[in-house]
Amino acid sequence: MMESASAGVWGVLGLLVVLFLTRMPVGLAMALVGFMGMALVVSLKAAIGVVSAEVWRTFSAYGLSVVPFFILMGSICFHSGVSSRLYSTAYKWVGHIR
Repeated sequence: MMESASAGVWGVLGLLVVLFLTRMPVGLAMALVGFMGMALVVSLKAAIGVVSAEVWRTFSAYGLSVVPFFILMGSICFHSGVSSRLYSTAYKWVGHIR
């Protein structure tokens, strides 16, 4: 009879191989295996809590909140004509310098 740790390792490897053979993306397959393993070892409630905390931590990261606002600012500047006036002004000031 196998001990629980080696059974877990073989289960993870087996499930990963099955998911990879079904052409599931690697990140999604690993997340699913981790979720299933935690749900079986600890509890479903704990696994859902870990997933929800990780989703919140990922989407509340500073870098992920700044990029959409930077793109929005660029779009507003482009459609209002501010960016073309800024480039025109910069060209008039330093356009003669090579």
